[in-house]
Amino acid sequence: MTKRTLLPESARKNASPEQNKQYAATLKQLTDCKTVWNKDGLHKEEFEKFYKTVAETFPLLHSKATRLTFGDGCFFYCLEGKDPQKNILLMSHHDVVDGGEGWDTDPFCAVEKHGCLFGRGTVDTKTPLFAELQAVEELLSEDYEFEGLRLYIGSSHNEEFSGDGMVLAADYFRSQSIHFEVILDEGGAITTGMIPGVSAKSAVIAVHEKSRHIYRCTLRENTQGHGGLNPTTGSTVSAMSKFITRVSKSNICKPEFAPEVKATFTSHAPYMAFPLNVVFGNFPIFAPLIKKIMEKIPQAAAMLSTGLTFPSFFAGSEDMPQMKAKEASTYLYLRCIREETLQKELAQIKNIAAEYGIEIEETLRDYCEPSSFESRPYRLLEDLLHKNFPDVITAPFLLTAGTDARRFTGLSSSILRFAPIDLSKEQFASIHNKNENITIQNIGQCVIFYKDFIKNI
Repeated sequence: MTKRTLLPESARKNASPEQNKQYAATLKQLTDCKTVWNKDGLHKEEFEKFYKTVAETFPLLHSKATRLTFGDGCFFYCLEGKDPQKNILLMSHHDVVDGGEGWDTDPFCAVEKHGCLFGRGTVDTKTPLFAELQAVEELLSEDYEFEGLRLYIGSSHNEEFSGDGMVLAADYFRSQSIHFEVILDEGGAITTGMIPGVSAKSAVIAVHEKSRHIYRCTLRENTQGHGGLNPTTGSTVSAMSKFITRVSKSNICKPEFAPEVKATFTSHAPYMAFPLNVVFGNFPIFAPLIKKIMEKIPQAAAMLSTGLTFPSFFAGSEDMPQMKAKEASTYLYLRCIREETLQKELAQIKNIAAEYGIEIEETLRDYCEPSSFESRPYRLLEDLLHKNFPDVITAPFLLTAGTDARRFTGLSSSILRFAPIDLSKEQFASIHNKNENITIQNIGQCVIFYKDFIKNI
């Protein structure tokens, strides 16, 4: 991998201090809305205030674009440019987790201090949403024609709870046979100190995320007659427990390097300190050693293999605990990287289940296809990062968390997860935690980045 010369952070494209001040003031209005989604409508008035703020703050976009709504509040703005040939989708979500304890400020009354804006959602993900909307608003004010583009900006109201907003939206786009040239969602960011032996900042672009599969495993007792006359050994509970223990200890999910995981480290190898630059620079030789090291680190291990857990167990009756359970069941939760690997692992699990007479039924399949980091959209994004953030290393990676982007599998061959938010270790740790904050200068950098992305795609 070729080593690119990194420039100082001062070489970044920056908005003026006056612009950044205005951007922060607008973002504050959005973050002050307590958009904590609740299916019972607990904060409905806060969501309505948020939508009103968006309409009033971005009047050109609101008047010139078509607005679509899915479910209770997932919205899309569709702006049709001159002679549209390509559909482009910028995604985010405007729901946030609740404030929690330990804040130095009110999480829902954003405050500027130390050059940052503190408030719930400033990172996850109201800054990216604001920057997308602001970028389009400014382009419209500059009479930009969006030639060849049909631009969509979509934001979910219940992403944090894997809600139905983007599911309904994706179903709509499938029904309309709309295919996107590229989908850009959250997921990756500019981070510090996340790669061992690298002191420079990294812009990691997720080209894939681990999928979710849930199976119900059920064992029914086939013995008939009076319970007191039946043997007490070999109960459904003990048999199911043995099955769970055996599968959990069977080492079925073996670690391996997916292409995007390998690329994360090989892309960083030229920037690593010795001896890590030698180790990761000669990946085929040292892969077994790297694998052993990663397996000992939970976050790194998650990038190597299917995650396998049994999150729940059901048997018997609380009203009659002395009675032998005639049925026992558990849920098997698998987080896979590649579906073909999952099918091989599942076949082994089913073979073990058959020995205990356990039936396995799929209850959820939530798989997304990986995108290529050799594609034109990825290369374009990488090139824009080099120009807008010339001080950072760029690399593809695997997201072990989840985004709404997975809902759009089949609607685009290039689904990328990256927002140009620049996070220190402390800011990264503030996601879903106390004192969430974003650097005010970075807010303007995000607006510039999305403007450049739209103009260059």
